Amino acid sequence: MTTIIRTKKGAWLLGVCKGLEKSNRGSALFWRLVFFAGTLFTLGITIVIYLVLAVMFPMEKAE
Repeated sequence: MTTIIRTKKGAWLLGVCKGLEKSNRGSALFWRLVFFAGTLFTLGITIVIYLVLAVMFPMEKAE
């Protein structure tokens, strides 16, 4: 099982969606749409989930 890390390369905000893509859990575009639609339909609860994931996932080490 691969670990999920945040990455700065190709990231839009904090790198959570791109990190999910790098760990083979779907495309970054898919996750961005999920978080966007979730924010619209849950009155922003998904923003809190995104921020929690950003705190939980470690940042990718510089190359």
